[in-house]
Order: sequence, then structure tokens, then C-alpha cells
Amino acid sequence: MGGDSGPAVTMPACLSILRRHLSVKLLLVGDESLIKVYLKGLSESELCRIQILHTSAVFADTLRPDNILRSGRDSSLFLAIEQVRSETAEACISAGNTGALMLASRHLLKNIQGIEKPAMIAMLPGSRAGGFTYVLDVGANIETTPRQFFQFAIMGSVLVSAVSGKPRARVALLNIGSEAHKGTPEIRQAAILLTACNDVDYVGFVEGNQIFDGIADVIVCDGFAGNITIKASAGAVKVIENLMHQSIRRRWYYRAFGFCMRPFFRDVRRVLNPSKYNGATLIGVQGVIVKSHGNSDRAGFEQAIEHALRQLAFNVPHLIATRMQKTVDVM
Repeated sequence: MGGDSGPAVTMPACLSILRRHLSVKLLLVGDESLIKVYLKGLSESELCRIQILHTSAVFADTLRPDNILRSGRDSSLFLAIEQVRSETAEACISAGNTGALMLASRHLLKNIQGIEKPAMIAMLPGSRAGGFTYVLDVGANIETTPRQFFQFAIMGSVLVSAVSGKPRARVALLNIGSEAHKGTPEIRQAAILLTACNDVDYVGFVEGNQIFDGIADVIVCDGFAGNITIKASAGAVKVIENLMHQSIRRRWYYRAFGFCMRPFFRDVRRVLNPSKYNGATLIGVQGVIVKSHGNSDRAGFEQAIEHALRQLAFNVPHLIATRMQKTVDVM
């Protein structure tokens, strides 16, 4: 029920996933009357893989997130996470209120042992063909200690190694310079912890202009810097697209050139399309929780579900818990 468009986006995305993954079952939490509109025409084999948990209560994006624990327990958002806690569902994907999603997830699922704070991790495109970079935290924690930066690095490296097949994900810390003396005391101390840990392929500091260079697979920062990074990146893509369109419309020979270059523009648009990277994971809790952007389209919400499926395939929460047990002495 969450996001700017609610079932108009989430339901077509869910049905597309249902057809693409024949072993997937969906538990749809929300207003049954609105959900059933989209189920018309489905085959019996498809309908038997869908279950509806009805609630007419929706936790709005305009509400304070902490209200979810006091007056939002009957909302679709809270009930969806509760299905993961009770093991009725294996993962929760939501486009709803981000803060409420994080609070309810921490309350119901609890942190993995050894993790002080969960973090939100999101994927950004890389400058190399087929490249990508994961950034965390992107909004869950504004203030972060060196130990928590270290834990973020462990969690991020585990997730990226699992879903990408890379044996050792390269980890960097986002900083204002590459020199050892630069940055906040927390960042500098985190660098010392990561350097001393043999289980992490720590490659050092990266600056803002290096995020997309492919230097690291995982870039660790606090939630303030991370949230600004991903939103500024999405805004930059829009600016580039608008400038290209304006320039092509300005002169007839630009339009002719643009027509000839249409395959190139399609490739660029495909690589930079925010829908391709939609879905931020709340890692550090005992379950798979994926947050879709509120204004995501159908393709974007599908991608968020795909993120959850990949993490379930490798049981990422268990992998993180196992890795934390091995590295607890370093902290």
C-alpha cells in the first residue's frame, strides 16, 4: 500500500515477479478490495501462490516514524514486518514510510548479535561496463562510531560478496581526502580497525568524486553523507537527461544527430535508469527487509523484490551473523 502510487505500482510489479519466478509465493498485506482488482485474469496456478492479509490501515509517509510502535500496529507496514518475525514470510519489501519501516524492523526482528545498529545499503552504477558500487549507510544512522563503521563494512562486504559472487568485496571509507590525517576522528579510527582486520579487503579512503570509479565495491559512510550521495546522484542523472533533451531540441542538426544516436542514448539511459538500482536493504536485523523508493515505477519495485530474492538465496542475515562471530575480537 506504500509509495506515491500504492497498488497501481506495487501490484503489477508483484504479478510480474510471480510469473517470472515460478517458485515464489506472495503474501500481499493491505486493503483486500484494492488488491483483488489486480488479480482478475490470473490462472489457478498463479492464484494459489498468492495470499492476502487484509488491513485497511495504512501508515502514511507524513506521520512521525515513532508513531508506528504506538498507533500503527494494525497498519500494512507493521503487519508486513510481523510476518517476517513469525516466519510466515521470508522477506518484506515496502515502499512505505522509511523511518517507520526501520523502527518496526528493529523492534520486531532485533539486531544480529554483534551489530549495534542496522544500516541501509543501496546500489549505485559504476563507470565501468556492468559495474556497480554499494553505499551504506544511506539514511538509517546520522551519528556513527568507529565500531559501527567497522560493522557496516563487515555487513556490506558480506552482502556484496554473496549477491555478486565476488570472493572478497573491496571496502572503502568515504572521506574528504585520501590522506590518513584527514576526516573526522571516527572515520580515522574506523580506518585503523579495518586495516587490522584480515577478513575485510580494505582499500582505504575514497572521495566523493571517486564513488563511481569502481575503486571499491562497498563504500562506508554515515547516514547523513550517504543519503545526500544517493539523492544527489539521482538528481544529477535527471539534470543530464534534461540538458540532453533541451540541447537536441534547440537545433535541427542536433535532432538529426540525436536520431542517429538513439541506440547509444538507449544504452546510456538503461545504465543510468534509477529503477535498475531501486531497493535499499536494511541490513543488521534478523531478516530481509528491502525499502523501495516511494516514487519508484513498476520496474523499480520489481527490482526491489529481486534484491530480496537474491539475499534469500544466499541467506545473507545468516552469513552476516557468522562473519560477526569471527571478527568480534577485532572490535
